[in-house]
Amino acid sequence: MLKHFSLALAALTLSTAAWAGGSVDVALSTESIRAEHGAARVGTGAYITVGGWYHQEDGSLIAGGVHAIDPSNQRPELIGGIGGKAFLFYVPEEDTNVTIGLGGFLRYNPPQLNGVGAELSAYYSPPVLAFGSLEQFHDIQARLTYLVLPQARVFVGYSDTRALFDREQTLDSTVTVGFRVRY
Repeated sequence: MLKHFSLALAALTLSTAAWAGGSVDVALSTESIRAEHGAARVGTGAYITVGGWYHQEDGSLIAGGVHAIDPSNQRPELIGGIGGKAFLFYVPEEDTNVTIGLGGFLRYNPPQLNGVGAELSAYYSPPVLAFGSLEQFHDIQARLTYLVLPQARVFVGYSDTRALFDREQTLDSTVTVGFRVRY
């Protein structure tokens, strides 16, 4: 089911006509990897993401998101989006779970800091948007970034992903390093 859902999500994301470029984001820790592709739809305020996460012991996850952004952003050092992500994930000792997280992202890269920037993304699923035996879910990432190429940033950050069933299950709570490449 996870494989079919990810293929359908990727086909839907790639099937729409014109994209204004995008980015590929990869984050690593000692036990997990997270990757995400994001792209803005030309002429609209839509920003679409598709990605996944794998942990050696604590499960796997795929996600697809839709966000509203400002297509005429007059402040390129500040980029943000508000919307949501659908998460399909597996953790040991639980069924495959589906939830919808509401939230968004913010990226701030002021020119006066010579390439240093900060990023935050947060998504929360209250009980009404958590299905099956899942009661709540959150996915939070905070990062400090540095511009190494005109189209690439490296980062160090913290990732916290948790699910609440009849007990709290930590999917990922770790320091990450990685990069984002824009095209």
